[in-house]
Amino acid sequence: MKRHGFAAVALLCCALTVSGCGLFKAAGKIGKLFGTKKTSTVATIVKIIGSVLGQFYDTTTKKALVGSWVYDEPAIQFESQNLLDQAGGVVASQSVADNIKPYFEALGLKNGGVRIDLREDNTCTFTLGGQTINGTYEFDDETKKLSMKAGYIPLPTAYLSIVNNQMAMTYDSSLLLNIIKVIGSASSAQSNLASISKLADSYDGMKTGFTFTRSK
Repeated sequence: MKRHGFAAVALLCCALTVSGCGLFKAAGKIGKLFGTKKTSTVATIVKIIGSVLGQFYDTTTKKALVGSWVYDEPAIQFESQNLLDQAGGVVASQSVADNIKPYFEALGLKNGGVRIDLREDNTCTFTLGGQTINGTYEFDDETKKLSMKAGYIPLPTAYLSIVNNQMAMTYDSSLLLNIIKVIGSASSAQSNLASISKLADSYDGMKTGFTFTRSK
C-alpha cells in the first residue's frame, strides 16, 4: 500500500475514535443548508442513505454480512424517523452525503477504492491501493454492531445496516467534524466547508459513515 494510503486510513481511524463528543445539537436544518425539501419517509424507499438505525434489523444478519464489499459513498443515518423527517428526509440526506464526499476522497476513500472481505470464521481483509491488511471482526446480532481489527489495531464499533446488496457502517456524530478538522484547508474541495461546519454544529442523532456495495 502506498504511504499516503496508510496515512488516510490512520487519519480516518483517528477521526472515528474521537467520535461521540456530542457536538451535534438541533435537528432540522439540512434543507436550509443545502436547499433540499422534505420528502416521503424512507419506508417507501429501500436505500441505505437516509435510513433510520434499526430499520433494516431483520435483514442485518451475520449471514448477510459475510462476503466481499466495495466502498461506494458516504452514509447518512438517523437515530429515529422523527429526526430523519426533521432533517428533511432521504433527498436531504443524499445531499449531505454528496457534500461530504470530497472530504472523504481527500482521505483516499473513493468509490471502488476500498474493499472489505468478511468471512464466516470472523476473519476479514481490508484492501486499499492494491495492498491488503488482514484482520478480525465480531458482529453482535442483538445490537447490530460491528467491531473490527485491522491487524492488531481495534477500529471503532460501527452501527451496521444491510439491505439487498447495500451495507452501511455508521458512527456517532462527531465523525464528520473530526474528518473536517483532519483535512482542513488542505482539501481541494473547500467551497462547501462552511456549510458542512454549520451542519456539524447543528445535528443531534445523525450518524455518518460509509456505504458499501456487495461485489460477491
